[in-house]
Amino acid sequence: MFIRLVGVFEVRDDSGRDCTPRGAKARAILAMLCQTPDRRRARRWLEARLWSDRGAEQASGSLRQALMEIRKALGTEADRLETDRDTVRLQGVLTDLEQDQPAAVRALQSGREFLEGIDIIDQSFEDWLREERQRVETAMGVQRPDQARLPVAQTARLPFVIRLGGLPQGVGSFAGRALADAIGRLLSEFAHIDVYGSGGAPIPPDLPREGMTLHVEGAEIQDRVHVLVSLSSIASGQIIWNQRAAVPVAEADFIGAGDLPPLVFQAADAALAHFPQLPECQDGPRRANALIANALSDMFSYDGDRLLAADRQLVEAGEIATSARIYAWRVLVRQIMVVERTGEDYPQLMAEIDEFSRKALELSKANPLVLSLVGLSRVMIDENPTAGSILARDALAMSPYNAHSYLAQAVALSRQGDNPGALESARRGAEIAARTAHVHWWEAVSGLVALRCENYAAAIAHYEAAHYRAPSFRAAMRHLLFLYLAVGEREKAARVYRGLIRAEPGFTLDRIQNEPDYPAVTLRRSGLVDKHGHLLEGL
Repeated sequence: MFIRLVGVFEVRDDSGRDCTPRGAKARAILAMLCQTPDRRRARRWLEARLWSDRGAEQASGSLRQALMEIRKALGTEADRLETDRDTVRLQGVLTDLEQDQPAAVRALQSGREFLEGIDIIDQSFEDWLREERQRVETAMGVQRPDQARLPVAQTARLPFVIRLGGLPQGVGSFAGRALADAIGRLLSEFAHIDVYGSGGAPIPPDLPREGMTLHVEGAEIQDRVHVLVSLSSIASGQIIWNQRAAVPVAEADFIGAGDLPPLVFQAADAALAHFPQLPECQDGPRRANALIANALSDMFSYDGDRLLAADRQLVEAGEIATSARIYAWRVLVRQIMVVERTGEDYPQLMAEIDEFSRKALELSKANPLVLSLVGLSRVMIDENPTAGSILARDALAMSPYNAHSYLAQAVALSRQGDNPGALESARRGAEIAARTAHVHWWEAVSGLVALRCENYAAAIAHYEAAHYRAPSFRAAMRHLLFLYLAVGEREKAARVYRGLIRAEPGFTLDRIQNEPDYPAVTLRRSGLVDKHGHLLEGL
């Protein structure tokens, strides 16, 4: 029996039949056995390398399942795998490192790797693989450049590498690839990255050890496809984020079903948030991504000084890498300043929103994030729901996993009078963004639409969710104040009123009633201010 270890892993019997197991861990077990002189490993040793995060009993069960998978793949050659209660042994096998060393050396020198494509999310396995690759190359006399010391490329774009582990055949394989590509595309809307692997560019052998790796693997169990997605730093190997999801195989729109759309948005959001922690983003052109991520954290604090800091960071990012997305984020900063009343020169803010919106659209090249953020401002600031609806529609057509697109669509539909459609879009956006730090933004829009429908209970629930997640969010407090008064919750209204006064010392009933530019259009039109405003004196 022949096992290829350099390049794409494969197992063939003496007749040439492909006996390669599908699972990454089953393949890793065979490789680990091949790399010992007697082709023997202790069960506990294998478990510690492949299931180090599990208890002893669970790891033992997982190893048994992997061994069963190997025997099934070997078929009539299954007796080559011998096991007892303590050890696992492989016999009658020859590898490419033994059969044709010159060919293996040429493959390594051309950029192929030992156990290429076997990416397992376990630090113990990653440590073994890194050491084994170095040992093999040293033993074979292969000289490679030290990729860890390659100079950072003079570009703002950061490598984002997609690697696929074991995936079930058929619809499961399609779903895993589509999921990985969707995450890469969405992150490229948010930040300056270059996607390698899967549907992106081929992974070059000399790619510097910087950026992030997205790893996707899965299995089909009882008519459901289960996927595990993780992000890791290429330089350190540290896992940044991971999540599991499952959807029924029978779903017609598989990649748009169940837990997968939220998983796409959450993965892209987690990657963006982690950029400031990557060493390659500390200085030089890659710093633009870190500045964008830090600016997002500051702008959603709703603090006046931090909003200004967010804009300064975006200005610096724009000096490094001018792009439509940076102008679009600056539009959002000013929109928050207007809604939260943190600035004084509102005509200037409005003029800058218009200027940055035009620049963003001119540079956008149909970036869905840009269309979404500009569309949102057209509705919220310019009172132009038609323009906002068109931009949101185009954004959703190109990027159905971007929760910002649903937000823009919800606000536009609400202003056009389609409250059921608006509420559906707002709730869909909130579902997709549910596990991110900024979900309160979507909850507030859901509350706004519910208020337009005069569904006060739903409006309160959404605004409370927004307020609890972002206690300084003034828009949520303004609406909760009058909603609580409308339903007779005076103690809650008093508590929110005190918080609003602390956050916005200039807040008065007169301003909300009589200042046309005060950001409470829906609240005024609801009649709640006129009906219950007199009760503020008693709070």
